[in-house]
Amino acid sequence: MNEVTAVLRALVPVVLMMGLGYVLRRTRVFSDRGISELKFLVTKVILPAAIFHALATAEYTSRSWVLVGIMLVMMAVSFALGYALRPAVEEPFRKYVPFMVSVYEGGMMAYPLYTFLCGMENLSRIALLDIAGLIFGFSIYMSLLSFTESGDKPSAGKLAKDALTSPPFIAAVLGIAAGVTGVMRTFLSTGAGEVYLAAEQMLTAPLSGIILIVVGYSIQMEKGMAGPCVKTVLLRAALQAVMIIGTLWAMRTFAGTDRLTETAAVIYMSAPATFSMQSFVKDEQGGHYVSTANALYCFVSIAVFAAAAVLG
Repeated sequence: MNEVTAVLRALVPVVLMMGLGYVLRRTRVFSDRGISELKFLVTKVILPAAIFHALATAEYTSRSWVLVGIMLVMMAVSFALGYALRPAVEEPFRKYVPFMVSVYEGGMMAYPLYTFLCGMENLSRIALLDIAGLIFGFSIYMSLLSFTESGDKPSAGKLAKDALTSPPFIAAVLGIAAGVTGVMRTFLSTGAGEVYLAAEQMLTAPLSGIILIVVGYSIQMEKGMAGPCVKTVLLRAALQAVMIIGTLWAMRTFAGTDRLTETAAVIYMSAPATFSMQSFVKDEQGGHYVSTANALYCFVSIAVFAAAAVLG
């Protein structure tokens, strides 16, 4: 009974918040513009603040960089395998398969699920893994996606500019710098540090709830998209199950990880493909396919989250 209660306590708030987002869309209480403004608030302000704090207060050791390296390898492998899986999905969506089976939506999906399960104080565990996602996502992944959409070779300068002006990326870089140098630890020992902690906690407290409302609002099924989207979800789920097994083996072999870090890896790698991909897809039909498949994959993420809650 205690296990059932623990699972429900972790799962029900997630489902309710996503359900609320879906209801807000169906009842038109929120407009698309209103949700866009919420996304702006999350991605430009609240999430960067959470990432900065998590990484600034993380403990950095040689093991940390081994974990980042393992995640980079796994992302590259899954992305490469995605090209071999393209024939399984119909045209004109086939070209998106490598992008849909690799990289993970950390901030808008994995972060809130993990913090619901393991607490905001352990956010640094999953944020550390997401460093690999930021590196891979703003280099090979987005570069090839831009090429796929335009047919032109993307500008290295533009890609670098996009990365360097992205608030989550900037927050990650500054957070790592503050954590590695020990500046944050020194600052937190002062009176100003106590004020900072109070402000940070107030700012980031609604993060998970807002993100899940936004995700629920995005759930919709376009006519004629069911077949390709379901196939994509199954392909990603099967491939990522193999990647998770490989990642856990590599972590235990080369980094000697603990339960919280392994849980972070499972939750993180069970998230949909990065939602930011939708902003790079110019084709309208392709955009509907990407958003619908990602929305469907959210239910896979929730199922994994529920299983993690049961196993504790």
